[in-house]
Amino acid sequence: MFRSIACLFSLLFVVALIGCGSGGGLRVEYVEGVLTLDGEPLSEASVTFVPTSDGPTIETAMGMTNDRGVYKLSSMNGKPMAGAVAGEYKVLVSKVHAESLTDGLEYGATMGYAVPYRQTQLLPHIYRDMQETPFSATVKKGKNKIDLELKSKP
Repeated sequence: MFRSIACLFSLLFVVALIGCGSGGGLRVEYVEGVLTLDGEPLSEASVTFVPTSDGPTIETAMGMTNDRGVYKLSSMNGKPMAGAVAGEYKVLVSKVHAESLTDGLEYGATMGYAVPYRQTQLLPHIYRDMQETPFSATVKKGKNKIDLELKSKP
């Protein structure tokens, strides 16, 4: 009996080691940049790099801007703020304001209920649309600095 349990745990240990190998994720390249709106840093905006080519070796990457407008990308299968897979992308930018519709009654959220809210987009539609966005980017091997300059009235 002891021998069977020992074999089972040994097998589970080997499977766990194989599953935790270092080759599990895609290779990403570091990407950061500054996002400005009419020349001023834009905080709390999301920046999304959407691949323009199909394939298993490229995926969407995204980041949020800080108070200085700086974003650092994270890919879906990469480490946080490590970057994006090398390749060609369309770049989408969005900033929203979410307003609770519960008139300050926050008890719903603490009790596990969905709290209704209204979401207002604060940037022109052109920056959120794959067909209209004026931004494209190439992520190359190594460090990438990709600044984006938005206009209130594009």
